[in-house]
Amino acid sequence: MTQNSTETTFNRQDGNEELWHQVFQVGHPVLAQKQRRYQMIPGKPRCQLCYAPMGGLGGWLMRLVKLRPSARNPNYCNACDGFLAAFPGGADVELSMLFCDLRGSVELSSKMSPREFTQLIMRMRAIVLEKLWKHDGFVLQFQGDSVIGVWPPGFAGPDHAKKAVAAAREIADSLALERDKGTEIPAGIGVHTDNVFLCTVASANGALQEISAFGEGVNIAARLSAVAGPGEVFLSEAIIAAAELEGQGIQIEDFTLKGIDRHVRAARLAGLAIKPALINTRNRQR
Repeated sequence: MTQNSTETTFNRQDGNEELWHQVFQVGHPVLAQKQRRYQMIPGKPRCQLCYAPMGGLGGWLMRLVKLRPSARNPNYCNACDGFLAAFPGGADVELSMLFCDLRGSVELSSKMSPREFTQLIMRMRAIVLEKLWKHDGFVLQFQGDSVIGVWPPGFAGPDHAKKAVAAAREIADSLALERDKGTEIPAGIGVHTDNVFLCTVASANGALQEISAFGEGVNIAARLSAVAGPGEVFLSEAIIAAAELEGQGIQIEDFTLKGIDRHVRAARLAGLAIKPALINTRNRQR
């Protein structure tokens, strides 16, 4: 991509910042209506933006109205891919995010066949995805043996932090159940609330690749998951405050995280020391 074309792409993105802020921070009424309607139709996987089912019976129904996975990026339906291509951009958004990272993946892979290791990763992804959807989050990225989930307020509502904590708890519960059934998935989970820059990422030829998030907050969430041991959930002080969990017996400590030039205050939860009533959330309420 030449310098002129790069500048053109960024100019187009800058011009759409208000729209992006409305969609992801505030909530766009047309998109919200689609999300509510499509969530009532069964089927997986789903478009990461409008939640239209792309597989199963729901996917068959969507194809009748000419909705299908985008040929450029199957994480989105063709309609949302067209929207993102027409309005590339980004905005500063305060959201909650979750990183689930497999511990000791190199050692694990050396003890398993490639097929077995792949099955382990896919099982972890399925568990995380199920809990994200249940609590109104969506997968931002799959990165090898990690899963990144986000809760933009425009999608998840004002209680996005509570929903992220609820998802983390249930992911840890499900991983513990897998261990009890004989399948060890030693994953650590980090959860954080912060201001990030959420935006489209384009390839060299300008085609949409994905939606991604940038900023120190993303690094903090990733580093919290990296220091979490198998089955542990690390909650940052920021998400504890946003989820209104202060004063609930959660011990907050200072942690030194790789690449972060200051102490980060967080709580290490082993055994899921959170009262379920405090983090129980229901489907989106607008």
